[in-house]
Amino acid sequence: MAQGRQAVYDLLEGKVSWPPVVVPFGLDPFGWHGERESYRKMCEFALEHCTLFPKVYPFNDPLAIGQGDIEIVSDVVEEIDGTIIQRYEIIGAKRVLSMEEVQTPGDSSWKNRKRWIENDDDFELFLGLHDITPAEPDIQAVRKKEQQVGGHGLPYIETPDPFYTACEMFPTDEFFIKIRTDTERIERLISITAERILYGIEKLCREAECPFILRLIGAEIAAPPFMSRENFLHFDGAFYMDVAEITRKHGVPASFHSHGPVRDIMNDVWEMGYSFMEPFEPLPNGNVTIEEAIEAAKGRGIVFGGVDDVVLNTGTPEKVRNAVKCCLDDARDTRAPYILSQSSTPFSDPLGETAKANYLLFLELGIKG
Repeated sequence: MAQGRQAVYDLLEGKVSWPPVVVPFGLDPFGWHGERESYRKMCEFALEHCTLFPKVYPFNDPLAIGQGDIEIVSDVVEEIDGTIIQRYEIIGAKRVLSMEEVQTPGDSSWKNRKRWIENDDDFELFLGLHDITPAEPDIQAVRKKEQQVGGHGLPYIETPDPFYTACEMFPTDEFFIKIRTDTERIERLISITAERILYGIEKLCREAECPFILRLIGAEIAAPPFMSRENFLHFDGAFYMDVAEITRKHGVPASFHSHGPVRDIMNDVWEMGYSFMEPFEPLPNGNVTIEEAIEAAKGRGIVFGGVDDVVLNTGTPEKVRNAVKCCLDDARDTRAPYILSQSSTPFSDPLGETAKANYLLFLELGIKG
């Protein structure tokens, strides 16, 4: 199988050959990863042999709130040990609502330290905000990344999920309790959040004027085992169908992202019209083999994933070989579209020696089929 952008279009058209398309998920030789020495060999190998889906974040505004009478302001403080604290505030309301995130040295991810809604007064105040201006997507960031990627692949545009966004506004356990005890208000919160997110997606698809893949994130906290299939469809189904309709209208491939046991919702995702579903984690985190996932897709979309990133970060070479072999053996005889990838983007800095060797081994095995 050829690699690069054209290989993705071939898959989307149902043209399948072997070995599979191999995507080192989220790796960006043109951005964060390419700037770090510990990722240099992986980036060089990927640029020469693999298909690249580097991430782009055009919806960084918290809660998808834009500039208007109600808006969000932020400031950043760096502590002596290198810890970075980012504080966000909603201004224009009767009183300030705030949220804080922390980024620790060596970890590019952000962790919540304070949530937007910590009591019922906060909840009522937020629901009482009217005429909130939706955030504008950063279209230039998408165009820039698409130019950088070129024939190597396509930019992977991460889009928030309104259920996930609403969940992150509360302490997590409290949110799931409120789904049962305060359902009507939670549904209102999800609905008004969805309206703003859909505005951004529609505008991005309409005005980007360059190819990309829209990747929806956050479904795993609404899908099994967190909630039943029925509740997933109740709270999140309408949004996912609306996004699928928007992307189809503009000819944009859309990817449905959910970790964990996705067996119960696979058919729903393909019925909605998504082009990709990922990351299809192996047992024990997932509950579907690659062969089962491909058979369930029935050619309606492309199964994507299969290798647990924990194996790549900490496993032995033998475990890596076995993980890749299981995926390849499952997919080889189906003659159906498949993308071999790991379940999460590597973000440790520096990347450890074990992980470096394992990621390169994973890529080498994948492109050989």
